[in-house]
Amino acid sequence: MKFRFCGDCDCPDWVLAEIHSSLSMLTSVKLKILTQLVANSIVGEEVPESKLKSSFMNNKNDLKSIKSAMSCIRFLLVNATRFQTDESTFSTELQQLGLPTEHSTAICRVFKEQNGSIQEYLTKNSLTVNELIDMTFDIPTDTIDCACIKFKLKNELVDGVPTETNHEINVGKSNIKMLLKEMKAVRSLMDETE
Repeated sequence: MKFRFCGDCDCPDWVLAEIHSSLSMLTSVKLKILTQLVANSIVGEEVPESKLKSSFMNNKNDLKSIKSAMSCIRFLLVNATRFQTDESTFSTELQQLGLPTEHSTAICRVFKEQNGSIQEYLTKNSLTVNELIDMTFDIPTDTIDCACIKFKLKNELVDGVPTETNHEINVGKSNIKMLLKEMKAVRSLMDETE
């Protein structure tokens, strides 16, 4: 079956599984609150983990299942915005996927309220996933033949939430000159296209 919010393609299996295992198990009120938190996170606000724990943790839900539900809601909201799905079509398609009527209504209310701000934020910040903030280079004295490059990234998606992360890679000293040469070549190509 094809869905408008998926760009007239099939809905991914993982989304379907999350709808049945997580979203439909929440009350419609809690789903609306969670959807509001996800919508706020899409436009750059932090979602405090303490609020998630106090609002959604119980004997049936653990933090991992709540975060996977958030990833599903994020997918739904971002794709519905991306493919300019109207509220009634979105609600109908969510029900076709097995979400109860009151649940799809809750998601669609938040979607209607936040659609403009989500669209504006996504347009402004397109192509900024895993955006490089800082990079440092270090040659440790206790290694034989490698250097350590540290990257600081912005907007890396971790559990469906844009997060600032740090990564390290070790590069052999013999490969550093080649890496630098390739990076300069890429930079000159980027400068030519501007």
